[in-house]
Amino acid sequence: MAKANSILKALVMMLAVAALGGCGKDYYCNVPVGDATCQIEPNSPLYPGLNTMSGFEYIYGGYQGVVVIRTGWDTFVAYECTCPHDHGRLEMDPDYGNLVLKCPDCGSQFSTFGDGFPLDGSLTSCPLYQYNTYYDGVLLYISNY
Repeated sequence: MAKANSILKALVMMLAVAALGGCGKDYYCNVPVGDATCQIEPNSPLYPGLNTMSGFEYIYGGYQGVVVIRTGWDTFVAYECTCPHDHGRLEMDPDYGNLVLKCPDCGSQFSTFGDGFPLDGSLTSCPLYQYNTYYDGVLLYISNY
């Protein structure tokens, strides 16, 4: 009987773990989020957009790509390029000086300077998924963790 209880407890624990942290893509505010683990040299000629304050570059990774924005001389943010409302691919809106990402499909707009929150008139209240960044002065490390 004790063995059956132990097996039952182990089975319930495995089901709970599977329900909380299942395999496959992660989701944030119902947005698929892919692996964005990488490192780049933001001051290299490969990323000219990152050589200026509030400059940006799109890089491979995530679900529909990642936009990296230089928010200070030694600070960066990285956002998933998937719209939380309709999963369209977000693009930098040049009308706002590279401070707003816009969904061309639904028109939702998101602040890019530090928080990723939707602006007034957006069709969602969900912020953008923000990847973790760490800059050591030479390399910028981007990850989901």
